[in-house]
Amino acid sequence: MKHKADLKRDLKIGEIGEKKVHPFLESKFNQAIVNNNDEDKFANFDFRNETSDLWIEHKERYRYKSTGLNTYYFDEVKLNRFRKLKEENPNVRGFIVWTFQDCRKIWEVDLDDTHDDGETLKWYIEPQHRDFGKGYKQHREVVNVFADETMLFDDFEFN
Repeated sequence: MKHKADLKRDLKIGEIGEKKVHPFLESKFNQAIVNNNDEDKFANFDFRNETSDLWIEHKERYRYKSTGLNTYYFDEVKLNRFRKLKEENPNVRGFIVWTFQDCRKIWEVDLDDTHDDGETLKWYIEPQHRDFGKGYKQHREVVNVFADETMLFDDFEFN
């Protein structure tokens, strides 16, 4: 079982990653970005804009390089939260940003998991039972986004 000190360390690593990425988000999205974790450490999305029509989740993957990975994952609960936000406001947009050792990648949340051909997947959900960095195995559903659906954060232009 994971100790409280380990959980605190994990939260601190995430907090440091959020502080590092925050100015890059404001620059890329060309607007003020609010850190939701200032009010709720366990918010589904780490960041939003002041009008709440832009939501951003940051995943710190400092142990990994982006190369060689076929998919990048995040918790399904975040996709479900975005689905609700979209129902409330059809103009809302969501993004997942992964920070790896070698680069940052970004993906605009797309609720449609299949390309226009009806066969090629953009992402898929799978149950996982493993250690997600907490020191013990957990059951949870994760969304796996195919790496080729993402783009380099440096190449991203918000419009």
